[in-house]
Amino acid sequence: MAANRGPWAEAALGDVRPYAITGGRTRTKYALHLTTLLSTRPATRPGEFGIEAEQVRLRCSGAALSIAEIAALLHQPVQVIKVLVGDLLDAGALDVAAPRSIAAHNDTDLLEAVLVGLHNKL
Repeated sequence: MAANRGPWAEAALGDVRPYAITGGRTRTKYALHLTTLLSTRPATRPGEFGIEAEQVRLRCSGAALSIAEIAALLHQPVQVIKVLVGDLLDAGALDVAAPRSIAAHNDTDLLEAVLVGLHNKL
């Protein structure tokens, strides 16, 4: 039998409502996008954050993940994840990972390969 979590819990799902997770906050000072990649900083001590923030931190410990991926994996709204990520960035627990440079690849070769593939499909 599930314990009664109070009025902030969804009766049917047993999940905590998003505003309870973020303390009612809906914004962060960081410009975070769905594709912003995050990774855990090595000096972070486990367990020093709330459960949801700790889940975000742990998900980013293996490889850099985007905001969208974290939200999907944790079944939370993107805005909740952005607030939690902002808190973790403030605490120095996460780093914004440098995106892979598109310029590092030869764009002409890639575009030609895509064009050839499209012509072959037609």
